[in-house]
Amino acid sequence: MTRFVLTLGCFLIAFALVAERAAVGESAPAAEEPEAAAENSEPAAEKSEPAAEKSEPAAEKSEPAEEKPESGPEKSEAAEKEPAKAEAKPQPQGGPSEAAGEKPDTHTVKPELLKVEVSLSGNFEAQSVTEIVLRPEAWANFKVLKAVEHGAQVERGDSLVQFELEDIDEAIADQRSKLDLSKLAIQQSEKSLAILEATTPLDLTAAKRAKLYGDEDFARFLKIDRPMSEKVANFDVEMSEAYLEYQQEELRQLEKMYEADDLTEETEEIVLKRQRDAVKRAEFFLEQDKLLRDRTLQSTLPRREEGMKESTIRDDLTLDEANATLPLALQRSRLELEKLKAQHHKDEDRLEKLEADRAMMEVKAPSDGVVYYGRFNRGEWSGAAAGAEKLRLGGSVNANDVFLSIVKPRPLVVRVNVPEKEIHQLHRGLKGEVRPTGYPEMKLAATVAELGAIPFNSGSFEARLKVSAGAQAQGLVPGMSCSVKFVPYLNRKALTVPPSAVHTDELDDQKHFVMQVTEDGKQRKRRVTIGKKTETQVEILVGLEEGDEVLKQFPKDKS
Repeated sequence: MTRFVLTLGCFLIAFALVAERAAVGESAPAAEEPEAAAENSEPAAEKSEPAAEKSEPAAEKSEPAEEKPESGPEKSEAAEKEPAKAEAKPQPQGGPSEAAGEKPDTHTVKPELLKVEVSLSGNFEAQSVTEIVLRPEAWANFKVLKAVEHGAQVERGDSLVQFELEDIDEAIADQRSKLDLSKLAIQQSEKSLAILEATTPLDLTAAKRAKLYGDEDFARFLKIDRPMSEKVANFDVEMSEAYLEYQQEELRQLEKMYEADDLTEETEEIVLKRQRDAVKRAEFFLEQDKLLRDRTLQSTLPRREEGMKESTIRDDLTLDEANATLPLALQRSRLELEKLKAQHHKDEDRLEKLEADRAMMEVKAPSDGVVYYGRFNRGEWSGAAAGAEKLRLGGSVNANDVFLSIVKPRPLVVRVNVPEKEIHQLHRGLKGEVRPTGYPEMKLAATVAELGAIPFNSGSFEARLKVSAGAQAQGLVPGMSCSVKFVPYLNRKALTVPPSAVHTDELDDQKHFVMQVTEDGKQRKRRVTIGKKTETQVEILVGLEEGDEVLKQFPKDKS
């Protein structure tokens, strides 16, 4: 009896040690028992899952060693202890640690601080920045003679940059001379056009009149002049023939008469000689008239007809040409005048642009502030080194490039890029904390003033923050970087569980579950409603209460 009681006590002490170490997550060492029952329990505590499956036979083997009663009452006492041992080792429901007799790793639900933080990086920028940029319209050569230093404090109207002006002054003088010549050309063209407008109708009328007269002359020639010329030529021959006949007849009569009369021979010779001369003249005139007639009929009149015919054709062509070209010449003259005027306006415009470009080359400060070489591009300052190279003596500034910025150091704002995954956490009016990179111990209060409605870059949005920069922030200047922290959600009494404890339904991601451990050690799947999440916490809104225990790791085979 005494030996049985001693063996039973050792066994209970060993079981209590194993249960205590399983509760703190340690493996239970085997208890040194003198009896066979203690030796048989050692493999069941140390082995993994296969060994756990054999724990029941091990327990059964220990029973014969324990059943060594010497009397009836002692045997009944041992029988009453057996059910207690069987309840101390329930059938495992979880992972390997439960199978080995260890208590599963659990989490007790209790009110905790749940804080959602959003950390961003940003840049300080001035609320008022005036960019200095040359936007010329006609000039392209901007050679630097002198420039204000980077970081200099300037007042409105101070000289910032002086450029070389000799070339542009010469170009302006040439342009003015060109305008004077253009004015003279326009005046000359206007006078020529006025004369052409007056003579064009006259020239058209003259061409028509010449055509009309030519047609009339040709018709008269064919109808009257040629027949009459032919008739005159023939008539002249007939008259010459008749005259010759008259002279010849008169000579015959004289010769007869002188043969019968008693006149002296000397008088006779004189009269006959004169008549014979008259006959010769008549013969000559007849011959001449025949030649003239033949010439008139054979060449003069045909040639004149041919010439007049060609003249009428030319008059037709001249009239057609006048009708076609004189209006075109007039229109061309008008267009040339318009072109001269248009070019004159262009020259005037270029002169105005050159003069404006020259005035622009005397760069003055548009406002008070600090001079920065380069530009601020959405809070980031860039181009200082390139600006210094351009603004040295003899350097050159490109048109339409921002080479200077006049910055008012206060008030300051902070521009940040917000990753798309964090945009839902921010809203206008949200307060945060700013830490300048150059002054890590400094903390500045900030408020979201503007939040981009659409992405600025792929995967990110832009936000601008108002910053309360008092006397402590005198060292801050635009262009410095900073870190920004927001706490969009804070619950000091949130019921939370580890993220690994929450299981999401594969078919419905709006359904979430945990594995709750009841007071009697049993596990049951419970649906919950979750709220905010962090890397280490998941807020439980509905489904659990303070004091509930859940498995830290939701079992895979329970999904």
